[in-house]
Amino acid sequence: MTNNMTDPQRQLAALATLLQLEKSFRNADTAQALAYTLVNDSRSLIEFRQAALWRINSSQLVAVSGLAVIEANAPYISWLKQVFKQLSVDTSGRLRPITADDLNGDCAKEWPQWWPAHALWLPVSAYGAAPQAGLLLARESAWTEGELYLLEHVADTFGHAWAALPPRPPIWKQYRLTKKRLLFSLAVLFCLLWIPVRQTAMAPASVIPAHPTILRAAIDGVVDRFYIQPNDRVSKDQPLLSLEEETIKNKLTVSRKALAVAEAEYRKTAQQAMFDMDSKAQVNILKSRTEQQEAEVRSMEDWLARIDIKAPHAGIAVFSDVNDWIGKPVTLGERILMVADPKEVELEVQLPIADAINLEPGAEVQFFLNVDPVTPVSASLYFSAYQAEVTPDEILAYRLKARFAQANVLPRIGLKGTAKVFGSRVPFVYYVLRRPLAALRQWLGM
Repeated sequence: MTNNMTDPQRQLAALATLLQLEKSFRNADTAQALAYTLVNDSRSLIEFRQAALWRINSSQLVAVSGLAVIEANAPYISWLKQVFKQLSVDTSGRLRPITADDLNGDCAKEWPQWWPAHALWLPVSAYGAAPQAGLLLARESAWTEGELYLLEHVADTFGHAWAALPPRPPIWKQYRLTKKRLLFSLAVLFCLLWIPVRQTAMAPASVIPAHPTILRAAIDGVVDRFYIQPNDRVSKDQPLLSLEEETIKNKLTVSRKALAVAEAEYRKTAQQAMFDMDSKAQVNILKSRTEQQEAEVRSMEDWLARIDIKAPHAGIAVFSDVNDWIGKPVTLGERILMVADPKEVELEVQLPIADAINLEPGAEVQFFLNVDPVTPVSASLYFSAYQAEVTPDEILAYRLKARFAQANVLPRIGLKGTAKVFGSRVPFVYYVLRRPLAALRQWLGM
């Protein structure tokens, strides 16, 4: 039916389309809606295959024909951005047809992959100012003089509509504040500040044995060998480790020989004492020396019996790496390892003094394991240190201990995580201002 129209009818139809497009520009209430109308509805006036709008001052791709949402990382969008950056260098505001030969680098090489042969760069401005945006159109055929004039008029109309859109006011200005609303808001805020909430604190925590048996070195010596590995299950009287025994055996051999010599001298002197009065005076001295050597032998034998350290009861052996102990000298009473019952565990929490809150026995504790942070384990506080101590991480903290609530769900000894400790209820205003006020007090030195 269009082919049967006369020239005046075609001109009248084009004018009607232009007026309708301008009306759509004026009725757009947001910059996004205005840009969408330009790249999509302008096709009814001038035939093109693809269109895109670029905001020059912010280097932002505003709208692309046929796309409701622009995917920033899509290959086509990335290529368009590079093309627009090259075209935006020209600040003359002059409308000009472009082809792949007008671009540089990868933009020119990838042109046939994304666009047809002919394109048109149309800067958009208003009131004679510098171009604010740029419209890029593409199609298979070249642009005619009449189309260029018509598109220049469309760009001018769009520029005025673009500049006429008021900037979006800040959210605090969108809400009309009256005296009544102000008083009501202040009253609601005042009431909210006094709502009681639970005090909470987060602190690092770990699972430790509840009643471990600490095994210490019974004598001075050097660790020779371990018969177990860390976290191994052990049974009662099972050998755990041995100290180096050669030194004690050598001392025992020397003591036994010294004892034999002392006994021989004692027997010889005792026989001579029956006929020699001088020898009789030496008998008591030699007897005391013999008893002294016997005591030394018994002592060495006792030391030798303490070489092997055995498990006092069944449980799990808790200590560091074996290689950290082999060849290490230990002194009498030095702690080497622990034997703990895996069914008797508790939670140890290191609460930094900056996060300290008022805690009572029985306070609720939620333990979030590092290996399973989604499922908290419940515990109940039963011990809180009065004095803070320096932790291995060089943090001054209070030591807390808690018992797990469920005996059938006990984490493994040594697991670490974060504990959330619940304190008493306080007004919301205190909950919010406690940390700032504490920091202010420390800063002022009060």
